[in-house]
Amino acid sequence: MILLLILLGLARAESSWYIVPNLAYDSDDGLGFGARFEHARLDPELAPYRQAWVVHLFSSLRGYHHHRIRYDRLGLGPDGSVRLTAHLAWRQWSNDGYWGIGNDTVREEDAGPDRYRYSLIQPFAHLALRRPFGEGGLYGYLALNPKLSLVQSEPGSLLAEERPYGTEGGFLPQLLVGVQHDTRSPELSPHRGHLLEAGGRLAPWGTGQAGGFSGLLLSARGFHELGHERLVLAGRLMGEVLWGDVPFYEMVHWGGYTPVQGVGGFETLRGLAFGRFRAPGKAIANTELRIRALDGAIKQTRLGLELAPFIDVGTVFLADDPGLLHPAAGLGTRLVMDETFVGRLDLGWGLDPVQRGEEVVQEATLGVYVVFDHPF
Repeated sequence: MILLLILLGLARAESSWYIVPNLAYDSDDGLGFGARFEHARLDPELAPYRQAWVVHLFSSLRGYHHHRIRYDRLGLGPDGSVRLTAHLAWRQWSNDGYWGIGNDTVREEDAGPDRYRYSLIQPFAHLALRRPFGEGGLYGYLALNPKLSLVQSEPGSLLAEERPYGTEGGFLPQLLVGVQHDTRSPELSPHRGHLLEAGGRLAPWGTGQAGGFSGLLLSARGFHELGHERLVLAGRLMGEVLWGDVPFYEMVHWGGYTPVQGVGGFETLRGLAFGRFRAPGKAIANTELRIRALDGAIKQTRLGLELAPFIDVGTVFLADDPGLLHPAAGLGTRLVMDETFVGRLDLGWGLDPVQRGEEVVQEATLGVYVVFDHPF
């Protein structure tokens, strides 16, 4: 994305906030307009804050909408150890992509613009509770993720021809449970520590073609200062396997305590289209070198500018196709405010298999993303 923003922020002893109006371009979703507001109520006894609100409005000229409210509250429960996180969102893709199921799907070079497109409207909620066990960084969580999916495919599209499970859409309630070992410091822009997670999700029923599956997720994130606080090596390994009747659109969404989207796109394989590869099993590896280039302040607001060269690798499996790896690489820039809010611009290059006549070639593709928060 290309972002034009006005940053209005204020940091005091008890709160920090900003408002960002923006004009943006995303290589998946096109030119868009939106605004974002974040407010955190700080507390010296709770990290990273006592409570935080995010209000995010965004729509693009290609028909992508993402409007959401996020509330994060720490210090709940009799002993003040329970954390509540709630997401309420309206997501709509009028130009989403479907290239088939499997690891070796090939895009036809001379296909028309609507061959790999369909529409998906997907309002959802994600309500999660997390509680520590002891004082060693071990946590357990429980989450509920109700979701309604409305799918529309056009005649002649690949989705209309293949009609995979999920084409009829429907309502899906998911239950997610898991454990984490979290030693990150600081939590939202870590310099050291790790976040290990093992979780499962269960969707025993749903209307239409939305439910009847379960899954297991394993994830590891690590952060290490390379001799100086300005130089941080960050990495993530994540894999998930789903069993049962899995809707095609759910194959690109990850379970776990925090929702993650895509095998491809701004959160996983930067440089490849969002959802370019999908299957019941998926795995990714991400590595970034986060270099703090500048530090400064506006009034009492601390600002930092980071550079972040990165390498992403991903694959999908359990679709009767070969175990191929899909690489991507690029450079990111990050604006970090009070070590609490992060805005990023990532440029990523990937390799997309394209059918040219009788030959399949790996075509270089560029992804441009302006989003909020580190990718992991």
